[in-house]
This record gives sequence, C-alpha cells and structure tokens, in this order.
Amino acid sequence: MQLSGDHVAALAVVDRLLRQAQEPWWVIAGAAVALHAAEPVAVDDVDVLLAMCDVALIADMPGLVRKGGAGDALFRSAFYGSLPVGGVDVEFMAGFELSGGEGWQPVRPRSRVFVEVGGLAVPTPDRAELIAMLRAFGRPKDLQRVRLLAR
Repeated sequence: MQLSGDHVAALAVVDRLLRQAQEPWWVIAGAAVALHAAEPVAVDDVDVLLAMCDVALIADMPGLVRKGGAGDALFRSAFYGSLPVGGVDVEFMAGFELSGGEGWQPVRPRSRVFVEVGGLAVPTPDRAELIAMLRAFGRPKDLQRVRLLAR
C-alpha cells in the first residue's frame, strides 16, 4: 500500500466527515487501488462513493465545489462535489452511474473491506470487486490499475 502523507490526511478528513453516515461508503478507483496494491500506484485524488442520504454530511463544507448532475458519456452522478484537502482533491459521488451495454447502471459495491492506513480503517470494495469495477470503467488508466491489482 502506497499513499502520500497528504492522501492519508485527506482520508482522515473523509473518515471524520462520514463517521455519522447512515449508509456504507467506499473509497474507489485509484486511491482504493493504492490501498490494495503491493507496489506504488500514482494517485491524484481520492474518490469517495456515498449514498444520497449522506450527502448532507458534506454538502455545507467550506471549499466544496458542487457539480450536481455532473457526468459525461461514461459516468454521471446525481451529486458530485470536489473538496480540496491539503494538496489532494476529494471527489464525493452519490447516485454514481456507469453507462454500458445495458444503459446507465448504478455503481454500488456489494463488498466492503477495511484497509488500514495511518491509523484509519478505510472502506473499499474487496480486491475482486474493485478489479471488476475497473474493468467495467474500461479506460486505459483503469485497465492499468487492474494489472497492478492482479500481481
């Protein structure tokens, strides 16, 4: 597991903000890969998947930039907000969906494992589900991350 001190500090803020969450939340994408991988992984931001009912926990944070309904041809979210924490952007997504062969499908992990880092227990999908999620995302950087997790 390889994350910078800034990333660990950002995860500590996320943990504090979501401690009262009603529903499970997960760190996904690059930061989750870094938590699971045996070798260093380049991570720019921290992607956090949460339930719509828990958006209120972060919605009024100073510095949060809301991009409601943000999306593109591959991804969309009912709520999307970016919060700079130190030198790291934390991207919060609720109602996150992926476009595929069957149209828009919700991205909601079934598994939830906790990876220890910096005294925190960070929830992520398990390795197998994270790999499946990244394959579904299908972008070159996601497929590279799959190769890192498969080692």
